[in-house]
Amino acid sequence: MSTSLTLLVASALCAFASPASPPQASAAQAPADTFEPLDHARLSERLRALAASFEARCELAPLGKSRAGREIWYLRIGAKPAERARPAVLVVANLEGPELFSSSIALALAERAARAEDDAARGFLANTTLFVIPRLDVDAAEARFARPLAEALASGHGVDDDRDGREGEDPPADIDGDGRITTLRVLDPEGEWLEDPHDARVLVRADRTKGERGRFKLWPEGRDLDRDERVAEDAPQDAWLNVNFPQGWKEHDAHAGLFATDEPGARALCDFVLAHSEIAAVVTLGGLDDLVEKPPIAKGGDGIPQGWMENDAHLLAEVGKRYAEVTGNKAKGTRDVAGSFQGWAYAQRGLWVFAANPWDLPLEAPKAPSDEVRKDEAAAEPAPPDAEKAKKPAREPSEDAKRLKWIDATGESARFVAWRPFSHPELGPVEVGGFAPFARVEPPLAERAAIAAKHADFVLSLGALLPRVAVVEFTARALGADVWEVRAALENPSFLPLSSAAARRNSAVRPARVTLELRDGDVLLAGSRRELVRELEGSGGRREFRWLVRTQTPRALALEVDTDHAGLVRREAEVQP
Repeated sequence: MSTSLTLLVASALCAFASPASPPQASAAQAPADTFEPLDHARLSERLRALAASFEARCELAPLGKSRAGREIWYLRIGAKPAERARPAVLVVANLEGPELFSSSIALALAERAARAEDDAARGFLANTTLFVIPRLDVDAAEARFARPLAEALASGHGVDDDRDGREGEDPPADIDGDGRITTLRVLDPEGEWLEDPHDARVLVRADRTKGERGRFKLWPEGRDLDRDERVAEDAPQDAWLNVNFPQGWKEHDAHAGLFATDEPGARALCDFVLAHSEIAAVVTLGGLDDLVEKPPIAKGGDGIPQGWMENDAHLLAEVGKRYAEVTGNKAKGTRDVAGSFQGWAYAQRGLWVFAANPWDLPLEAPKAPSDEVRKDEAAAEPAPPDAEKAKKPAREPSEDAKRLKWIDATGESARFVAWRPFSHPELGPVEVGGFAPFARVEPPLAERAAIAAKHADFVLSLGALLPRVAVVEFTARALGADVWEVRAALENPSFLPLSSAAARRNSAVRPARVTLELRDGDVLLAGSRRELVRELEGSGGRREFRWLVRTQTPRALALEVDTDHAGLVRREAEVQP
């Protein structure tokens, strides 16, 4: 390898691995290496140290083991011992191998909550529990620390992808020896891709209905060792953890695994959610998004509908607005919801799922002051309509072309590997290049602390939105002859309703249990001693109850409201004349 190429590779790797300056101080000062990619050993060490330092409110425990035998950790941060009166928020990060930055966000959030040094953290922990799983896909994430550098999504069972009787004979490979696995583009009359007219470094799919003809074929960088004219099509492993959940699981898809929850991490996470009924909301950090873009509305049909119930979607849209205000994030999702944890948690468990893709290569380059001047000048002297039409390319710039504009404007050149000719052993003349591994999932080091702090702010703000049950009225009024009229009113002062429409549809969440407590000798004359409340809208949703009770001790009457995920409250009667 030439000296110049060696320096280029070293620069590209350092751009994603070594901090240029220490992260900015925040309400909870993060250690210097928080925003570096941490391998499993270092992450585990950090989690153990955190739990040991704040053992009064922080507990570390194994969620389960990965297929390779690595521990999958979770942190519980909140009151000890656990109180039923506290709903919980579950934060899951790094559900897919390349998303290591999301682990950094989760770690910074956990450290801030454990320290509880700012009002937001203290306010959240006053009546809410926080569960944090910093890294679910622990096996695929380790590819970040292997060479050559490559994004790995698969960590589970492999299949014979090309059905030639051999498995794993054509994996992606670093054929040009630059230390990265990128992309091959090959001139081919049967190709489906052509150069973006706005930036020839980017390829877009040809649209034959508009007269476009493709010029290139695209392949992952690798070999065609079995000579089937397909490149890097058969890797040793195929199953992706976050498409192995039951909701929308794709049978016969190599990435989906042998069966739903075949992957140990998927099964362990499902078991965890089922065992912790106090979880009221889930926040995921990774490639899926339902906060920046509105999710699809569920349609009727057999089985569990795909998408969000309409009422839930309206509430989610409002939370999305608040997310935008807190974080300023505009990154849309890059993954499919089918077979995902997010899809299962909402559709089959009825949980509020707030999925955030914390960062992606921006689609807008930063604007310099001179840009605004030129824009004003152009507006003052508009071009003739015919001239403007003649200059306009046949298609709009692709999203990748926009991302390259940002790369060029910010000096982040290591994120894109310039195409260069290469003589492929099987294909002959090709070009190797494209976006570098992790270019779209790891933001500039100088921005990471701020992104993490804003997402922590969002998570901690959710405590105020979770459903809560309050007994706002519980009175006993004398009717004579030791008979009392007892009235009660429940309200939900929070934004989110007691249960989502999805939870009511599938009965996944138990209703609130309202119990009138009587003493020995008391007689219930009218009304039911136990009531179930299946629905209580947010923002002041109210339910009223009335009983007739014969008692000589009305002050001893009590009302208990017990919920799985919205608290436990008890109130004694207020006697009225």
